[in-house]
Amino acid sequence: MLLQLFLIIVGFALLVWGADLLVNGSSQIAARVGLPDRVIGLTVVAVGTAMPELVVSVVSAVDGHADMAFGNVAGSCMANLLLILGMSAVITRLPLARHTQRFEIPVSVASVLLLMLLSNTGGELTAVEGLILLAVFAAFMGYTVFLGLREGDSGHEELDPETQLMPHELENEDDDVAEEEDEGEPRGMHVSIALVLFGIALLKFGADYVVNNSVEIATALGISERIIGLTVIALGTCLPELVTSVVAAFKGNTDIAVGNVVGSNITNVLLVMGVPALFSPIVYAFSYNIDFALLAIFSVVLVGFAFVGTKHTMTRREGVFFVFIYIVYIVASAVL
Repeated sequence: MLLQLFLIIVGFALLVWGADLLVNGSSQIAARVGLPDRVIGLTVVAVGTAMPELVVSVVSAVDGHADMAFGNVAGSCMANLLLILGMSAVITRLPLARHTQRFEIPVSVASVLLLMLLSNTGGELTAVEGLILLAVFAAFMGYTVFLGLREGDSGHEELDPETQLMPHELENEDDDVAEEEDEGEPRGMHVSIALVLFGIALLKFGADYVVNNSVEIATALGISERIIGLTVIALGTCLPELVTSVVAAFKGNTDIAVGNVVGSNITNVLLVMGVPALFSPIVYAFSYNIDFALLAIFSVVLVGFAFVGTKHTMTRREGVFFVFIYIVYIVASAVL
């Protein structure tokens, strides 16, 4: 068990490193292409950090562990919304863009309701229903990128023309590093893309170390497959989102922090459940209706935060509330 604990620590280290590279690369791409950070968080970052969930769900579905597949998605989405967004808000107030309130969060809620509808019809998620989820996901991604290109990056930080760094990054650079950047060639788009890809790879390997070894420990302790899916697997596979959003919050990239969470939940529901269904029908346990209903309810509560207290903002107090609710949810899932 000591070896498993050591590998879990190694996995955390890889996650922190990968998240840092992913946030930096994504921010640079957003400025160069003209996409807002929010859109990058909803697309590149969200899909990249959802890869662990996708891999786990595909393997679980193919191996016949339906409870683990649905538990992974339900648990990850709850962790994304309550724990990750809550912790990010505790670090710094999170502005909630009007488009996030009016489009992205409603799409997230609609995606959950669609998954519930398809899953409760016949008691399983079939290949045809998986295709429906994937079609909705493709439409959402296409529309999001289209709107992002149309609205541009107005209101966001621009890259410094000489150093190709964000203004907040320039403030944190010491004189020696700044001089080296000035003397060298500006980092091009290919470097930013390489940072994103390498960051995603590190997140994947880090999540694998954490998840696989956590499952071994949990299984040895005799924990049920459903609870493993809702807790250990969900927390393990959402670690990339957790670290990415927290790092983004510390760096001041609040749009990426919010977009990553909302986009990851949409990706989890539509892509992560749609792909496994193509390989094998996934039997649905109706007990998950409670988890998905709670997910939809608290997504609506998130929109409500924009209209109480500090307008269009998720405050630290509201972040603490979400983290508290998540702890209650985990305890209740383990006990009931």
